[in-house]
Amino acid sequence: MSLLDIPQISTVSLFLGAIILAWIIIWVCQAVYNVFLHPLRSIPGPTLWIAFPLVRDITACLGYYDIKIRQYHERYGEVLRYGPNDISFTSASAWKDIYGHRHPQLPKAIGRLPGPAPDILIANDADHARFRKALSYGFSDRGSRAQEDLIKVYIDLFIEKLHKGAATGAIMDMVKWYNLTTFDIIGDLSFGESFHGLESEDYHSWVKTLFLGIKMVPFQRLMEEHPLVAKVAEMLLSKGLRAKAAEHREFARLTAMKRMERTSQHGRGDFMDSMLKHRGTKDGLSDDELAAHAFVLIFAGSETTATLLSGVTYWLLRTPDTLRRAIQEVRSTFESDQEINFASTAAKLPYMEACLTEGLRMYPPVPTNIPRMCLPEATISVNGFKLPPGTTVSVHHSAAYWSARNFYQPRTFAPERWLPAASSDPGSVFYNDNRGVFQPFSFGPRNCIGRNLAYNEMRVILAKVLWNFDLELCEESHDWAEQKSYVLWEKPGLLCRLRKRDFEYRLEQEN
Repeated sequence: MSLLDIPQISTVSLFLGAIILAWIIIWVCQAVYNVFLHPLRSIPGPTLWIAFPLVRDITACLGYYDIKIRQYHERYGEVLRYGPNDISFTSASAWKDIYGHRHPQLPKAIGRLPGPAPDILIANDADHARFRKALSYGFSDRGSRAQEDLIKVYIDLFIEKLHKGAATGAIMDMVKWYNLTTFDIIGDLSFGESFHGLESEDYHSWVKTLFLGIKMVPFQRLMEEHPLVAKVAEMLLSKGLRAKAAEHREFARLTAMKRMERTSQHGRGDFMDSMLKHRGTKDGLSDDELAAHAFVLIFAGSETTATLLSGVTYWLLRTPDTLRRAIQEVRSTFESDQEINFASTAAKLPYMEACLTEGLRMYPPVPTNIPRMCLPEATISVNGFKLPPGTTVSVHHSAAYWSARNFYQPRTFAPERWLPAASSDPGSVFYNDNRGVFQPFSFGPRNCIGRNLAYNEMRVILAKVLWNFDLELCEESHDWAEQKSYVLWEKPGLLCRLRKRDFEYRLEQEN
């Protein structure tokens, strides 16, 4: 064989091979450092995720991140290292240390979503205070009372649609119907017009796109954390998809602008009215900021409320004794559907309120963690651990709420754990529950501003459903709660059969 017959290796191939080899060496060296030499090496956690965080981020893109975090907390305890610089906690004290008032606010360790202006979710401290001030009236008790008549229109239409389905014997997807209701309500409060989902009995195209966008959040994190992956994704991402995202944001902006220009709607007490009060002042919101917040309010104020209602409906139907007690309370309290309102449900339904609270524990609308970044200028202490600058810290909602360290029989739906006797009677099996770890609306100065409105909506909607209908869970939805998540739950349909309530039920209970 002559030398001419030996395959020649091109210079380009050698160069590419050298780059790949160098990348592998760097990757392995970084993994060794992460596991054996890193300042956080003493905190337990999954070695694969700590060594190669790309594996963790791919797991998140597949919808299994929160499932794995819960499993790892169960294995390693209440303090978990789940990446090179990432620590998750499931203790009550961690809420105060991370999200409380003890030190300058730790910045959120998330990138900014695409858009022309910041919003209350990711703003710095100064902007956050300004945004919260602008929104405060719309979410105050007075603001909620001003909005009640508007909200009632959509809740009554929701009940009317359920009656229509019950009369025909149709199987109803309660996830869909709760979503249609809450999106119509928040759409009207934010944009001055609903999405007409209840009327059309289907999702608006903008809402459908929003659902798809939620599943893309883990991909955004993947691209933020791994620039090489981001470059590849950018090349693969179709221009059509990017254009669709831009079109989605533009729809929100234009719709918000229309609401601002409608002088006839000024003074109606909705969210936009609240934000417009400070327009043109030093602390006022710019037009881009107004539009950005209309988008955020729809996302945060509708999907999460519908999620909780779906979850509590499922768990009530899976626990017949609990369902019977909730129904008895609602139907014995109100003579008619029209008596059910914000004030009456808040004052007269302690057991149903406990059901909602237990639903938040069993099925938190945000099941994941919202990481904060330790400030660069100092080491901070969380849960007794000294953590260096650059560490991301968080409390993981569902891992904390489902932990046997915090709650007795944590995977049992037991509203009784939230009744006064549970915390005051040492003989109660729930007496030692760690209620301080339960913060479904977050904690501190950045807690959820919409808590009061959410509870008002949820109480009235659930009470009206229980007052008007007898519900039965379809076999197809028996394991409904076994779900993946992409920051929010990926909810399948919650299929139920509804019948107009048996008006003899109350008489039987009384006899």
